[in-house]
Amino acid sequence: MEMEDGRRVNHLPPGFRFCPTDEELVLHFLYPKSLRLPCYSNIIPELDLHRLHPWELDGKALMSGKRYFFFSQKMENRVLENGYWKQLEMEEPIFSGGSGKVGVKKLFEFYIGGAPFGMKTNWVMQEYHLCNWGSAFSSHYPKTKGIRKLVSKQLPLSILIVSP
Repeated sequence: MEMEDGRRVNHLPPGFRFCPTDEELVLHFLYPKSLRLPCYSNIIPELDLHRLHPWELDGKALMSGKRYFFFSQKMENRVLENGYWKQLEMEEPIFSGGSGKVGVKKLFEFYIGGAPFGMKTNWVMQEYHLCNWGSAFSSHYPKTKGIRKLVSKQLPLSILIVSP
């Protein structure tokens, strides 16, 4: 399936499921994508969250089961034309095999209408961010030490998982 800008959304073959752990999402997809390293991240498309309501993700995001995976720029304001994503009071650290904290997962619920009087829907979003450029990453990507400082100030990318 092609997107409006001509890029193809990669779909998994029948029988394959995309079920990475939180640690795998951060270490094997988000970190390399942020550094523009060759990796598997090309199977997850990059979308603009401000332009898409959750029910418009079909055919644009990588779908596995009832979950949509995509990269998006980190945003403070998660307001759309007809609704908004409200952050839940939960932030979960993501650790890598004893190497320390490598990421953070935040949860959001989608509301239709304007804040704070919107109507809650069943749509939930998990947002993953990088938070540590230390030993956990260098053990997986040893040749990135020199460019970590360059990128550490510009971490605008996050992985989002949206499900009804």
